[in-house]
Amino acid sequence: MDVVSAAGIDVAHWAIWSGGAAKAAANPKYCYEWSFVEPNKVVVLNVWFDDLREQGGTITLQDNLRESAALHRENRKGGGPIWHKRALKFDEAVRTASTDQLPIRMVICHGVMRKREELSARASKVSARQLDTVPWAVATYEAGTGRFTLTRGALPNLLVDQFSAGVQESPTETRSETGTVFVRNPAVRKSALARANGECEWCGQPGFTMDDGSVFLETHHVVPLSVGGPDAMTNVVGLCANHHREAHLGSARTVMRERLQASLRKSKT
Repeated sequence: MDVVSAAGIDVAHWAIWSGGAAKAAANPKYCYEWSFVEPNKVVVLNVWFDDLREQGGTITLQDNLRESAALHRENRKGGGPIWHKRALKFDEAVRTASTDQLPIRMVICHGVMRKREELSARASKVSARQLDTVPWAVATYEAGTGRFTLTRGALPNLLVDQFSAGVQESPTETRSETGTVFVRNPAVRKSALARANGECEWCGQPGFTMDDGSVFLETHHVVPLSVGGPDAMTNVVGLCANHHREAHLGSARTVMRERLQASLRKSKT
């Protein structure tokens, strides 16, 4: 509890149980969790030292907790159902860190680690844990699969589009002489950029990096607002500037619209 608190998580509610404040650290509702989220502030993850990798001076963690959850979904023995729930919660915490661009504080654990595929093995046992003094960040997160890479010492990827960066809006969007414009929900744009994860959803190439470290992609309504397209995640993609213009003005714009719509339907499933 002390380590999680030091990382920035509010632990006041740990004391609300039969053991009271004197035994708050032993509250089973929280003390065995793998991940914690302080909304709009920080994500805290418990990870194993043996899972970390170092290359060229950069320390990373690559994993997919949805795969772990799937292993335990049908395992009704021991802690299977509990591990399934905790794994999905860990995945959601990483997703939140990616979407909300939050820093990650890592609690590094050491001890006897149970192999993930050994479903009947005894639970892992931590003999030592320490809060890493260096923040981490999500380098990549695949929303479709749950696979992620976390990097030690990195800053959260700042994802911006043409509106948040102050770029003139798309040439095909219209406005009246009295100043009427189409209203776009910033939350939808932000979610679309998070799903794209810094890469054009048409060509797969990364957006360019701006002076402040932000990654720039343009958000695009596949079916334009001007013809009744919804301002929703199911209709908004992140595109590089070149393919955004092509989606509006190119001779292949109809084909692009159809393929992007198909891609959005697939990501939804």
